[in-house]
Amino acid sequence: MRRLIALLADPGPPLWSTLVLRVVVGVFFIPTGLGKLVNHDTYVERFERWGFGAAAGEVAILVGILEVACGLMLVLGILPRLAALALAGNMVGALVTAGRIDGGQDIWLPLVLIAALSAVVVWGAGRWALVGRTRSTPAPA
Repeated sequence: MRRLIALLADPGPPLWSTLVLRVVVGVFFIPTGLGKLVNHDTYVERFERWGFGAAAGEVAILVGILEVACGLMLVLGILPRLAALALAGNMVGALVTAGRIDGGQDIWLPLVLIAALSAVVVWGAGRWALVGRTRSTPAPA
């Protein structure tokens, strides 16, 4: 369990490609999550259609908060692997609910995002992550 926690907290090697990937994916999720909070009634109707019933309002709020918080974590490089893992789970949920009911974009977009988020989980944050870089800096003598 400690190894898993250490892996999820490790920002990974300082690669430019993973920086771009995590920032682009993070920037995608922030307005998507905000939409669920700002246009709440619209999303409650959608979540009801996708099978959440009476809990649709609460689920829409929780999903919106998750997407905004984890999107910001990805953009800033704060525990990016953990944030990507949480968002990948969110996209699996989107695939089996919205994708199953509505099809189309609700099938292919979660699949693309799951692939991108999985890459962040495997490769890490890339350059300019806020967390984890200080450990590799040697202490002054």
